[in-house]
Amino acid sequence: QGQKMIPSCSTPKQMEYIVEKTDWACVMLKMGNVGNIQSLVHYIHQNQKKVMVHLDSLKGIARDKEGIRYLRQIGTDAVITMRTQNIGMINEAGMISLLGAFLVDSASVAQTIVNVRNVSPDVLIAMPITIPDTVFEQLRKNMAIPIMGGGLGVSLDVHDPLDLVIIFVGTN
Repeated sequence: QGQKMIPSCSTPKQMEYIVEKTDWACVMLKMGNVGNIQSLVHYIHQNQKKVMVHLDSLKGIARDKEGIRYLRQIGTDAVITMRTQNIGMINEAGMISLLGAFLVDSASVAQTIVNVRNVSPDVLIAMPITIPDTVFEQLRKNMAIPIMGGGLGVSLDVHDPLDLVIIFVGTN
């Protein structure tokens, strides 16, 4: 059902390739700054794709209510953050909120479940994607939101040496 991968780009060359040469419907931006993020979002939208911005990777944009409102004003569709305190502001601004979490042990899994219940992101990004299926199952049983796996580069047969990073969407 729907797109199973969301490409992540951290260079203009990767973004151009994803936007112009693929049929992916959504692009994750892990690049940009206060001076160019509006033009990057506009460029992606002009090519009929949705934009997911990684807030923690942007330069010069505050990770506060005003910075998040700015992202909404320029047309950002979704915002990814590793910081639980940003999720409520992203939701209030009317964008899709994605909370990233590194799951390295049972304590981090338990804390992630608590965090998701407390801040209500729209989606959880569980990293790294190599975590055991039993952990994904534990997450699915304890939260009613979509879970994506991500964080590792995957080689694609696209005949282009761009070293794209892919996030796989987990099924719920």
